[in-house]
Amino acid sequence: MQLNTRLGRPPCKHVPHWSAYNRALRQRGSLTVYLGNDLERQWGQPVATGKRGRPPVYPEAVIMLGLVLQQVDRLPLRQTVGLLRSVLELAGLHALSVPDPSTLCRRRTAVTLPPWTKAGGCIVVDSTGLQIRGPGTWLTTVHGFQRRTDRKIHLGVDPTTSLGVAGVVTSCQLHDSQVLGDVLAAAQPGHGTVVTGDGAYGRRMCYAAARRHRAHLLSPPGNRAVLHPDADWRERNRAVEEARFLGRKGWKLAVNYHRRSLAESAMHRLKAAFGQRLRSRRAPNQEHEALLRAQLLNRWPTPATVSAA
Repeated sequence: MQLNTRLGRPPCKHVPHWSAYNRALRQRGSLTVYLGNDLERQWGQPVATGKRGRPPVYPEAVIMLGLVLQQVDRLPLRQTVGLLRSVLELAGLHALSVPDPSTLCRRRTAVTLPPWTKAGGCIVVDSTGLQIRGPGTWLTTVHGFQRRTDRKIHLGVDPTTSLGVAGVVTSCQLHDSQVLGDVLAAAQPGHGTVVTGDGAYGRRMCYAAARRHRAHLLSPPGNRAVLHPDADWRERNRAVEEARFLGRKGWKLAVNYHRRSLAESAMHRLKAAFGQRLRSRRAPNQEHEALLRAQLLNRWPTPATVSAA
């Protein structure tokens, strides 16, 4: 990876056509459900699993439909069942039964999520917390009798398309640097992919994880960063020397580090679209719910922006 010594102002983004931009945002609110011609035959047909016990009554596509409607409309499970019943009535399929809330909750973790979008030449990584159990922010701040418990979702985002290419859900106790290897394993980056993260990823384990996946890690060195003689710190030593020569601001402009802010934009879109709180109570269900939100965000149309000189 060569250093770009052109320290001009990075190109800004602008919207090429406001009508197309507004149309793409309106499409996010449209609801299109394709039920298929053979839905009535497959809906209530038992699914063979090869295991002992009664086979599931509803196929996986029916469970996924209910979970998607729950996340898009921010509904509890009981209201989701009512919405699913309304969709069938609008389609003229009054005789079909719908899964009950316990079935949706129990089979959530067994539903297979779609594959992630293929990563490009650069991945920006970051994490954010999604609140679960416990009082709200105001009660916690004022009274302080119970701390909030969060689940952290770590996302890898392609800065060119603004689509998520990897996602991992962990507890709030794990540091971002401990999860970078799992994020890269989910993204499957190609040889020479640039992975950009904030200062939390400037640790030895992060550089080792990037090297295992044949990627280059960009993380800003600290103001008092020193050189290490170990070979594991070779790329970090290079960043330290370049930051000393160009200055931290000049180094960020030279390596186009400001692309990392697109990961924070993805976190904002995730919380603005689905809220800051997970509804599930069990940890496996919370993991599946958070990843489903990130996958749905990829399916929504993203307004196109172009670089302005």
